[in-house]
Amino acid sequence: MSELEIQQWPSENERGYRIPVQRFGTIHPIKVVAIGAGISGISLAHDIQQYGEQVELTIYEMGKDVGGTWFWNQDLSCFLQPRHLYPGCRCDIPSVNYQMSWCPNPKWSEYYSTAVEIHKYYKDLVEKFGLRKYMRLSHEVVRAEWAENINRWKLTIKDPDGNCLLDECNVLINAGGVLNDWKWPDIEGLCDFQGTLCHTARWPADFDYKDRSVAVIGSGSSGIQVLATIQPEVKKLFHWIRSPTWITPGFAQQFAGPGGKNFRCAWLGSKLIQLDKLRYSAQRRHRGSEEKIRRRPSTCAQSELNERFKFIVQGTPEQKAALQFAEKDMRQRLNGDRRLIDAIVPTKFVVGCRRPTPGNGYLEALLEPNVYVYTEMFQRITPKGFIDNEGIEHTVDAIICATGFNTSFIPRFPVIGRGGINVQDRWKEYPIDSASILLIQSCCLDPLTPCTEQYLSLAVKDTPNYFMYYGPTGHGSGAPMIEAMTKCFMQIIRKMQVENIVSMQVKHKAADDFNEHRELYLKRTAWAGQCSSWFKPGPNASPVMFPGNRVLFIELLTNPRWEDWDYEYGYAQNRFGYLGNGFTMREVDGRDTTFYYGLLDDKDEQPDYTDLRATYAWM
Repeated sequence: MSELEIQQWPSENERGYRIPVQRFGTIHPIKVVAIGAGISGISLAHDIQQYGEQVELTIYEMGKDVGGTWFWNQDLSCFLQPRHLYPGCRCDIPSVNYQMSWCPNPKWSEYYSTAVEIHKYYKDLVEKFGLRKYMRLSHEVVRAEWAENINRWKLTIKDPDGNCLLDECNVLINAGGVLNDWKWPDIEGLCDFQGTLCHTARWPADFDYKDRSVAVIGSGSSGIQVLATIQPEVKKLFHWIRSPTWITPGFAQQFAGPGGKNFRCAWLGSKLIQLDKLRYSAQRRHRGSEEKIRRRPSTCAQSELNERFKFIVQGTPEQKAALQFAEKDMRQRLNGDRRLIDAIVPTKFVVGCRRPTPGNGYLEALLEPNVYVYTEMFQRITPKGFIDNEGIEHTVDAIICATGFNTSFIPRFPVIGRGGINVQDRWKEYPIDSASILLIQSCCLDPLTPCTEQYLSLAVKDTPNYFMYYGPTGHGSGAPMIEAMTKCFMQIIRKMQVENIVSMQVKHKAADDFNEHRELYLKRTAWAGQCSSWFKPGPNASPVMFPGNRVLFIELLTNPRWEDWDYEYGYAQNRFGYLGNGFTMREVDGRDTTFYYGLLDDKDEQPDYTDLRATYAWM
C-alpha cells in the first residue's frame, strides 16, 4: 500500500473525533503525587518502581524523615538520634504481620516489635530499594484543588524555608494517615503546671521519671503501654480510668513461644523457618521454596487474625467464647479487686465494640502499691499537681498526657473537588448528638463524622482522581491492608494510562449503595453496641467500619468494580479511542501473538518475524 493511499484514509469525523495514532495497549505517561512517606507511601513507591511504566511519582512528606507515625511519635528535637519514643511504644500485632510481604524481616528481635525497630525496618526498606529519590522531605502540602479545564490537581506545597511551591498531577493519593496530628488535651490548669509536662506523641529525650511521682492521663493504647512500662521505676503513679474497656492479651499471642509468653524474640518466625528448612532440605528445592519459608510466619499469624472477625458478629459462638475468655482473664489479672473490676470490666458492650486493647502487664501494674487509680476525673491541674474529685490536692513531679491523636478522617488541608466542594467541609456537615460531643471532648478526642460520602474507604464523591489510604471504613491491621490498597491503586493507574482516562470519580449511586449496605450490616456486629471509640463517635452513632472481614475487603480491592465509576477520556470523550490503529502492542513488544492457544514453556514470547517486518512497516 502506497503512502498516498494511507494519507487518503479519513482521519476525523464531523464530531471532531480522530483515530489515535497508537496501538492497543499503549501506556500513556501519568504523574502521581502522594502525600506522606509513611508505610503507605513506601508501599506505593516500591510498587510504582517495580511494576509501573511511564509513571512519574513525587511523594511530599512534611517530616524530616520517612516512617510516618513511627517517625512522628518521638522527640524530634534530637533528630540525629531519633530513638526517644515513649516507654513501651510498640505494635500490638505480631512483628511478622507488620512488614511488607516483598521484604520480610527474619530478624525481628521481639514478637511485638518496638517502635524504634519498626521505624528502622521501614527506613531500611527505603534505602535498600532506592525509594528516597521519589520523596521530598520537609515539604508539606497545604492545599489541593481540582482544575477542571486541564483535568489535573493543582497543589500548593510549603518547603523547608516556608516558601510556597506549586505542582500539578493527574492523580493525587493521600497517604498521610491519622496518627500524626496530636494535641494537648483541653484540661483546666494544664498550662499552669510547673513540673515536667509531656505527651506520648512527643516524648522528651531528657525526661527521667525514675523515683518520681507521675500522673498518667489517658487509658487508651499509649496510656496502657507507658503505664505498664514505667510503673516499676516510679515512686508514685496516679492514673484515671473513666470508662470500661476490654484489656486483652496480645493479638495472636498463642504463637509467642510455649505458653504464649516468649516476647523477647520472634519465636514463631524462627521456629517455622527452622522446621521448613529441614523439610525442604529433605527434598529437591524448587522455585519459590525460599520465599515460602520467609512468608510462612506471616501467613500463620495472619490466619489467626483473620479468624477474629467471627467474634465481631453478634450471637456467634466465637463472640460468646471471646466474651467469656476476656471477662475471666481480666478478673483473674485484677486478682478479684472489686473496685477495679467494676471500673474497668465492661458490662454494657461485648468484646470488639471498641477495639480490644492488648495490655500485657497493665492490669497487674494497677494492683501495685505505688499505683493510685481513680475512677472519677480530677477537678483541675495546679502548678504543683492536681486536685482530685474530692478536692484534695496531690503533688506530682510530672504529668504524662497519653491522650492520642485527632483520629478524624477529615483531610489536614483543603481538598477542593468538583464544584468547589471542599472535602473538609463535606465531612464536617454531618451532625453528632450533643451527648456524644460531650463524651468525645471529655476523652480529649476530636469528633468523627459518619463519612457517608466515601466509597470503599478509598475515594470520595465529586473528587476525581483523588484516592486515600485507610480512609473512612478502612479495615484491619496496617501492612496487609496497605499492600492491598496499593495494588488497587496500581490497577487504577494502569487503567487510566491504557485507556487514556483523564478523570474518574465514583458514582454517587455506587457510594450510596455501598454505605446503605454498610450501615445496615453493621447493626449485626459488636461495633453497634453501646460504646464509643475512635471509629464510633457515640454509643448510638453509626460505626465508621467496613461491612465484613479483612479477607472480603482484600478480595474486593483485588478485583475493582470498574462499573462504579464515571470516566472522562482524552480521545474526544470516546471510550474506545484506546483501540487505536487496530493493532496491538503485543505484536511489537516481544509477547506471543498466539497466546490464546496457551504459552509454550509458560513463556509469553513472540516468534522472531524479523525477516517479514519490512513488509508491514506501515503498521
